[in-house]
Amino acid sequence: MFLEFFVWGAWIVPISGYMNGVLGFSGTQIGWICGASALGAMVSPLFVGYVADRFFATERVLAVLHVAGAACLVWAAGQTSFAGLMAALMANALCFMPTLALVNNLVFRNIDNADRFARIAVGSNVGWIIAGLSVGFILGEGDGNFFYLAAGAQVILALYCLTLPHTPPKGVGAGKTDVFGLTAISLLKDPAFLAFAVAIPLVTISKTFYTTWTNAFLSEIALPRPTAVMTLSQASEIATMIVLPWIIARIGLKRVIVVGMAFWAIRFFAFATMSVPAVLAGLLMHGFSYGFVVAGASIYAARVAPPGMTARAQSLIALLIFGIGMFFGAQLAGFTGHAYSPRNIAAVRQTAGGAEQRVQVPLPGWSDVGKDDLPGLLGASEDRVNIALLEHLPEAGIAIQRDEDLRIAKRDLISAFKAADRDGNGIVAGADWQRLRLHGWPKIWSWGAGLAIIACLLFWIGGREPQPIGERNL
Repeated sequence: MFLEFFVWGAWIVPISGYMNGVLGFSGTQIGWICGASALGAMVSPLFVGYVADRFFATERVLAVLHVAGAACLVWAAGQTSFAGLMAALMANALCFMPTLALVNNLVFRNIDNADRFARIAVGSNVGWIIAGLSVGFILGEGDGNFFYLAAGAQVILALYCLTLPHTPPKGVGAGKTDVFGLTAISLLKDPAFLAFAVAIPLVTISKTFYTTWTNAFLSEIALPRPTAVMTLSQASEIATMIVLPWIIARIGLKRVIVVGMAFWAIRFFAFATMSVPAVLAGLLMHGFSYGFVVAGASIYAARVAPPGMTARAQSLIALLIFGIGMFFGAQLAGFTGHAYSPRNIAAVRQTAGGAEQRVQVPLPGWSDVGKDDLPGLLGASEDRVNIALLEHLPEAGIAIQRDEDLRIAKRDLISAFKAADRDGNGIVAGADWQRLRLHGWPKIWSWGAGLAIIACLLFWIGGREPQPIGERNL
């Protein structure tokens, strides 16, 4: 569990900030990249779950998949184009995503009480934390070296899988028509399980807003070392996982999942304030939101699945969470991030041949606006500009200090300053200008919160408490 989530956390956390700040990908492209894992999860887990249930020992399947996944991560490290990175991570997803279900299956096959899973899964939280600290404080997030870290760890994991308890196929005697393990879908005949199966991917769509944008969000609001800061989430999850069996015993599994879904909404509302203390509090809510929902969903599947279908039931949950939920969540998060992306501005660039080329560029920083070209336009403070006085600028506009070959025309500059003038008083402060250079984070997080609320209400109304296996008539 430690190595499984070290591998994933080493690249999935810093990649959004890397694509946003280094590669310059659009919100839609970031959504597709973050959805690559989900595409793999939608294609492969049910099939691999079927293979592990019937033909090959789980630990051997895990070893083969991790070797292949490591090769894909090495490939991804050298990619700077959208198409290249998408192809590499899609191939990695086909190898890695099935292992999330298989490792759960191996655990449940080798313990006598499914509720012990939460404490075993603490290793996954520790792995995620160590990966984040390693990237944040040692490797850095300005290049793709975190892919090499993940690949090296995945090779070690492939070798370690061969030392795990032998977990042979269990459903050998079943019929031969269930080629993709689709008999697990028969569980959907139960209305309560159907409500669960709809709510889980819906709350995962909400969760994917966190996965896709939190690193970029922390970078834009100037929190240092965002990948390391995000390990606060896993620290809280460790504490949650330790006490989760006790909480389930006291309030029931259904209420645990409902509470976890509610905390997703609360967390996003905290992020929407853009207040550093509230954001840090939101990160610390991760234990309740992620731990209660994802670990709770795995325990739920283990309780309702009949013998011989355990791997396929876990694969179905993986499909709902890491496949359907993450894919549609990444697309919606990417679309929303693009819709509320930072403001661009039209500029004129001098080409090598002396011609002028009109381009769209990110809004320059406050210190790059070209103060030397704005005599008399500043107010009493260097942090304020009087929009009315911009009319005295020449039509050619001003040069951006960081790029003397790039000039912003007067009309475009005035338009940007008017957009930054939230009070309508004709005076723009540096803080107002800076807001235009950020994504519309309050609106982005509000979308995530709304989806979590819908999922919470759906499962609260339509779900029911599953009976532990020992209390059911099998």
